[in-house]
Amino acid sequence: MSSASLYTSMAGLQAITADMQATSANLANVQTTGYSAVQAAVEAAPYTGSNAPGGADAVALTPNPDLSAGPLQHTGSPLDVAVSGDAWLEVQTPAGNAISRNGSLQITNAGILADNAGNPVLSTTGQPISLPRLAKLEIGADGTVSGVPANSTSGQSQVYGQINIVATPPGTLTPLSGAMFAAPAGALQPAATGTLEQGYLNGSNVDPTKTMINMIADSRSYQVQSNLMKTQAGGGQALNSLVAQG
Repeated sequence: MSSASLYTSMAGLQAITADMQATSANLANVQTTGYSAVQAAVEAAPYTGSNAPGGADAVALTPNPDLSAGPLQHTGSPLDVAVSGDAWLEVQTPAGNAISRNGSLQITNAGILADNAGNPVLSTTGQPISLPRLAKLEIGADGTVSGVPANSTSGQSQVYGQINIVATPPGTLTPLSGAMFAAPAGALQPAATGTLEQGYLNGSNVDPTKTMINMIADSRSYQVQSNLMKTQAGGGQALNSLVAQG
C-alpha cells in the first residue's frame, strides 16, 4: 500500500466526518426555534515538502449556514414574532450586538422587551425598548411596538418604539447559537423585504427527511472508506511479508 493511497483515504474520511458532524447538529435542532442549518465544506490542501506524499489533505471550512428563514408556526402569543423574508431581529448580548430569528420574546422585570434569554431587543434607534405594564401588546409588521397601559382609563394605544428589522449582513457570520449570530463590524442595514408576524415563530429551517437521508448516506460512505483502508493496509502487509521472505 502506497503512502499516497493511505493519505488519500484519510482525506476522504475527514471530508465525510465533517459532513456527518454538520448533519448531526442539524438533526439535533429540528425543533429549535429559528435554527439555521449548518453546512459542511472541505478544501483540498496539497501536501508540501521534499518528502510529502502525492495528493492533498482535506481541510474543513466553516461556511455560512443556510440563512433562509424557517417556516412560520402559529402560537397565538402576542410576545411571539416571526420574521418573513430576508430579515432578522437585532438584540443586545453581553458579547455585543447580534442578529437572531428566535422571536420568542418576554418583558423583563425592568420592563424591557427581550428575547427568551433576556437579551434586549433593539429598536431602530439602537436602544432597548422600554414598556410599562400593559393590558394589551401589539407588534406591527414593520416592528412598531404599541399597547394599552394597564392603568389607562381611555383604553387608547400608545407607541413605545419600533423593533429594528435588519437584512442578512455580508460576509461570514459567527454563530452564538443555532438561531443567533454575532453582528459583523459596521452598521446593519434595514431589511428591504422583511416583516414581522405577531403570534408566530420561525421554526427550524432543517428538512428532517433530507437530513436523515444524508446521514444514512454519510454513514455508508464512511464504512466503505474504512473498509477500503483496511483492505489497502492488508495488501501492504502481505507485500512486505513477501519481500522479506525473498
